[in-house]
Amino acid sequence: MPRKRNKSFQISFIFTEVSVLENFALYDCELLERTSDDAALNLTLKVLLSIKSSQIEEAVNALDRDLVDVLMKYVYRGFEFPSEGSSGHLLLWHEKAYAVGGLGSIVRVLSDSKRV
Repeated sequence: MPRKRNKSFQISFIFTEVSVLENFALYDCELLERTSDDAALNLTLKVLLSIKSSQIEEAVNALDRDLVDVLMKYVYRGFEFPSEGSSGHLLLWHEKAYAVGGLGSIVRVLSDSKRV
């Protein structure tokens, strides 16, 4: 019988096995929905911070409007818990997400009562 692994490990493995463009498409997967909010935040920030700056624009352009809003939520949430070097990288994500989602994305995120 195979050993059970914790969900965070499983999700992390999934994110490392897929292309950059598919990372946010997996947002709705069951594993991510069943993790705690903190685990989902930590994992998503880990993925965002691991993607190279040169790949950010391509990744954001591949997202639909709803996923750009989800991305913005995680970017703003990441600003609440800065770590060394994270703010500058998150600003790049914000810049590219703003270019795709516009001001409407920011308004939707800031007015949404559901937090990530």
